[in-house]
Amino acid sequence: MHLHLDDFLPFAGWMRSYRRRFLKADLFAGLTVAVVALPQSMAYAMIAGLPVQYGLYASIAPTIIGCLWGSSAHLITGPTTAVSLVVLTTLSPMAAPGSAQYIELAFALALVVGLIQAALGLARLGALLNFVSHAVLLGFTAGAALLIAFKQVPAFLGLKLASSGVLVRHLYTVAANLHLTHGITLGLGLLTVAVIVALRKWRPAWPGTLLAMILVGTLVGVLDLDRRGVALVGAIPQRLPPLHLPDMGVWTRIGDLTSGGLAIAILGLVEAVSIAKAIADQTRQRININREFVGQGLANMAAAFCSGYPGSGSFTRSAVNFRSGARTPLSGIVSGLAVALTILLAAPLASLLPLSALAGVLMVVAWDMVRFADIARTVRATRADAAVLLITFAATLLLNIEFAIYAGVLLSIGMHLAATSHPRVAPVAPDRPGGKMAPAGDETGCPQMEIVAVEGSIFFGSAAFLLDAIQRRWRSRPERLDLIMRMHRVNTMDASGVHALEILLDEIRARGGDLYLAGTNHRVFEVLKNSGFLTQIGTSRVRRTTGAAIRQAMRENFCPAVCGRCAKLVFEECKALKRSDWEIFGPGTLPPDCRAPGGQGVQGGS
Repeated sequence: MHLHLDDFLPFAGWMRSYRRRFLKADLFAGLTVAVVALPQSMAYAMIAGLPVQYGLYASIAPTIIGCLWGSSAHLITGPTTAVSLVVLTTLSPMAAPGSAQYIELAFALALVVGLIQAALGLARLGALLNFVSHAVLLGFTAGAALLIAFKQVPAFLGLKLASSGVLVRHLYTVAANLHLTHGITLGLGLLTVAVIVALRKWRPAWPGTLLAMILVGTLVGVLDLDRRGVALVGAIPQRLPPLHLPDMGVWTRIGDLTSGGLAIAILGLVEAVSIAKAIADQTRQRININREFVGQGLANMAAAFCSGYPGSGSFTRSAVNFRSGARTPLSGIVSGLAVALTILLAAPLASLLPLSALAGVLMVVAWDMVRFADIARTVRATRADAAVLLITFAATLLLNIEFAIYAGVLLSIGMHLAATSHPRVAPVAPDRPGGKMAPAGDETGCPQMEIVAVEGSIFFGSAAFLLDAIQRRWRSRPERLDLIMRMHRVNTMDASGVHALEILLDEIRARGGDLYLAGTNHRVFEVLKNSGFLTQIGTSRVRRTTGAAIRQAMRENFCPAVCGRCAKLVFEECKALKRSDWEIFGPGTLPPDCRAPGGQGVQGGS
């Protein structure tokens, strides 16, 4: 295996081919993303139970590293709503949100997530994401959106309430304290939402979220609203994110972090790859999923050492990056540097931001997370998709968030196995006069031979179903001795599939007939050969075409007396066989001995 520089430094490829004409577009896109990232990052840190500066820190080094080591030209990595919510539910049982120990645990959690994601990428397990259905992601994000919105209600109303992890109890507590709503705080929150919604409708190109926060921050400063009971974000340290090694004391909790870390790793990868693929569908860029896994892993490791917390690909910031005309990952690097510069120059201004304004931003984000059109389409598609979506949604609202993610993934795998473990088994017969195989009933089939078409893989998950389906049909037709399985649409087979065929072969031969296989592809044929089944069945009974298998069965097993009494003309050969003309299979061919079920001869060959 030849290793190249791009295997270790994948950004070297696009840097070598970078053109000066790309620079203006990348700079503009990167600065635009930074404008969106600033208010979002602070708001998402609130969801995670962290001081707002840690959201900004998570939008610097992780964003830059994700762009350098990822494969997408437009994906922006950093804090996201769903991941932030899982961070809170994972860490809040271990420490009080916002406390020094909680922050240390957040750093350690980012490292655990990064190691898991990088390991999956290096092991080239990117294909595993194919087993997570779209319905799971829709159900989870809709449930997470409601949780996020409901949890922001106290800050939006100016209520100082103890946090509750149980949704129903949380809503009851809010309802019981509605009379304590702080009017000015509520007004600032409503103003924030109104400005964002209005600018989105009439001036969609403007940075509505940032302008709304500037407006309410100005009102707080001019009117001294903090003295009138408005809770503010507070001062943000005017410095770059400090380098930090996770405290060794938190590693005694590594077992508690692993379960949540795995859930965040899976969710983060699903989010990132889904976003990257969605944009790549429009740009025709090729996405390397395994490299994206490694990029996300390194980004989260960078968060651990640069005072950040776990993140993923951001749909909003990635979409802004794409719509702003970004040409290369340099735009994401510019975004990370711009956030860092803003912290150095404008951090004190954040102390004037009311918490209700950030709560309003998160409520708008939560509304955007619920993809109503996609949900409606998924629910209408199939009952299985609808069930997975609704179960994941309910689990997200009512159960532990980590369990909801695992339940969704297991449901997706279960759907896949349910679909692949039921191969289609259908009786067929020649459609005269064309001779092509078509669905057949008892009245159109041959009295001496059963032909079934099998569609689907024959493996450990489907072998039992296949065997049961054929046995039920075979046992209900005791007069038929031979069975032909058309396997043109069987793509793969494993040892369990071979074992099912062995059981079937023994049962058919006990009746006095034989089993014939038609149309096996190269992979299936090699399995039959390597397992020794080809020797058991006989190479002459595995044919390339159904017609050849039919003629082989006729030559070996058809009884002339049965053919003479039969009023049907199922095959082209039937007319000759009714006359006992067995030489249609070759000069000197004699009819076989007639055998009844159990193998006893009833008539000798002539």
